[in-house]
Amino acid sequence: MTEPSVMRPDLYPDRISYDEFDKYLALCYAHTPEKIQDLDRLRYTDIPELVTKRKQDGEAFLEKTEVQSLVDWKLRYGTYRPNLASLVASNSIGEIRKTTSSAFSVFSSSDEPNPSKAISTLSKLKGIGPATASLLLSCYDPTTIPFFSDELFRWLHWENDSDDKQKDSKKRMSSDKTSGRHRKINYTAKEYASVYEKTTTVRQRLSKESKKDVKAVDVEKAAYGLLKETEQFDTISAGDGGIPKSKRRRPNHNHKSSSPKPDESPETACLRKGPHGSPTYDHLGYELDYDFISKIPKRPRPVTQRGLKRLDKKGKDNERKAEIMGRPMNHVEMAAWDDRVARDLGKAFHEVGLEEYEEWKRRGFEVEEGDFENLSQEERDRLKELMNGSALRKGSKHR
Repeated sequence: MTEPSVMRPDLYPDRISYDEFDKYLALCYAHTPEKIQDLDRLRYTDIPELVTKRKQDGEAFLEKTEVQSLVDWKLRYGTYRPNLASLVASNSIGEIRKTTSSAFSVFSSSDEPNPSKAISTLSKLKGIGPATASLLLSCYDPTTIPFFSDELFRWLHWENDSDDKQKDSKKRMSSDKTSGRHRKINYTAKEYASVYEKTTTVRQRLSKESKKDVKAVDVEKAAYGLLKETEQFDTISAGDGGIPKSKRRRPNHNHKSSSPKPDESPETACLRKGPHGSPTYDHLGYELDYDFISKIPKRPRPVTQRGLKRLDKKGKDNERKAEIMGRPMNHVEMAAWDDRVARDLGKAFHEVGLEEYEEWKRRGFEVEEGDFENLSQEERDRLKELMNGSALRKGSKHR
């Protein structure tokens, strides 16, 4: 059973104040990885400005390279689909120009803003579903059109178990998987229609209350900032700075020096600091596990009966993972499986084991045709980076 996500009622979309909204809007930028800030600028500034200029010149459209950049941006933030980029790339320059121009024209000619026809038009492009279509349309009109992001959908459709005190325990167990940050998303046109309607309600209310122009893109960003800022907490709460007791550390004035040494590896630094030293982080920013690292033998040891049993269990776990994925066992590809499960469940790569695969299956996620085939060299390098030292991280299930 997954941990329930509980949100303070005053942070619900229909109750959040403008001051709280503005706070989480600002926090959105604090959670933007440095590596994708250039893509962020393209998505939020450069491409919308280009589309606006084209609209003023008589015809708004998107170039193929711009659509590919937007898809790249989407994949970095949301669920990674290995085959999506190649599908989008298979559209011709002319097809993308013609289809995006047609969709923008359909949207702008409506008496009242209604994105459904434009979303349907954009979805004719290969690799473009309702979520990606909403991203393209948002670049045409960021004021009224929200991007169908995971965080926005889940915030707008949030539900606390405590909202219905009549729920029995069986229903609560079910709701743990269908509400809050665990809510399953099917990325359908019907779901996007709900996102659009609820976003419109939120931005209109906040605009009226604050006398400021709240845009759909602001609602998207605030939802991202709110869920990312609080995702490590069981409860979204202001008490104790939001830090759960299990995560709080008492100051220790007897630990070894935490000053880095020249050319010192993170593992060596972790051992030098000792069990009570300050946290040590690896090349990706994950905290290392001193207890595990300190027990790694300096010299190879003979394989024991216990070690053989552990290897046997790992082999059976891998067979079950392959069964869940419906794919033949392939150790290179398995890293991509772990990455998919991690992204869909909102976990770190190294926190994914068989238990997470089983949860992934229970929540209705599945492999789509073409996924995990023909992984690009860039993607292989990214997975290699994730795998490097993953067993040494705190909470790792890669041991």
